[in-house]
Amino acid sequence: MNIPQKLILVLITLFLLLGGGIAIAQQLPQYTQYMYNTSTINPAYVNENNRMDATLSYRAQWIGIDGAPETKALTVSGIINNKIGLGINIYKDNIGPSTEFNSNAVFSYYLNLIKKVKMSLGVNAGIDFFEVDYSKGSYYDQDDVLFSYDNYYNALPAVGAGIYIFNDNWYVGFSIPNVLLNQSNVVSDKNLIHRDNHIYFIGGYVMDISASLKLKPSILVKTIDNAPPTIDASLNVLFLHKFTLGASSRLKDSYSALAGFQISKNFFLGYSYDYNISDLGDYNQGSHEIILKYLMPRWGPNARSPRFF
Repeated sequence: MNIPQKLILVLITLFLLLGGGIAIAQQLPQYTQYMYNTSTINPAYVNENNRMDATLSYRAQWIGIDGAPETKALTVSGIINNKIGLGINIYKDNIGPSTEFNSNAVFSYYLNLIKKVKMSLGVNAGIDFFEVDYSKGSYYDQDDVLFSYDNYYNALPAVGAGIYIFNDNWYVGFSIPNVLLNQSNVVSDKNLIHRDNHIYFIGGYVMDISASLKLKPSILVKTIDNAPPTIDASLNVLFLHKFTLGASSRLKDSYSALAGFQISKNFFLGYSYDYNISDLGDYNQGSHEIILKYLMPRWGPNARSPRFF
């Protein structure tokens, strides 16, 4: 495939992604350690060639507030023969009386864009299952017919796409996890769940300070229809290829501290704490997030060196 054809493919992909951006999802789960589990927000991302990785994550948000968001997630992904990326993303998100369960299969295709620069185009497809248990709520008017149902269930398709461009030291990505126009009617025309599109941009750069020290500044920008953009800026430091320390700021929302440890050749453990600086901070004790990543044994030739992203 020559360069002009590749550029055409990139333009077509961006057109499809941007075209989907005008569609109407309830808020997707938020992650502070997205840089260590990027496939949760971009289907075009997978880790190393000839290797699968599996990541478990748990996030408890706004500790001290009843019904605050709680998210559990599992991702499994990898590249086969330096070309094909395969994976699954599963998460369960609880907010108050509502529960969302999402399961997606992921497929990506890798190209050598120019010298030392690669590009991946990814798609995801699955089911988004939503439940509301009205018995868990307290209402001003207990006799309101809108809340007279014990439970509501609904399942909707989810289809998304992403693009990821990188070399050994930097990366940029753009994605929309669900491009479908979904609008779920709960019990009447007056009580709807609107699913607004989430659009993500990510970028990062790894600086080799020495053989045992690396710095990685990164950024995530998330936009949602009818809401201000969310901007996360972070700086992580890797010591001796084992210890990670970092700090992050979410614009007008929170400050975060991050830490990670390469427990063994195959296991990585990460933790983050968010301190809320918005008005909501007066009513909660922050947010906790923990991830456990397992790098499965390699079935092909070793990569030249592991990437810090």
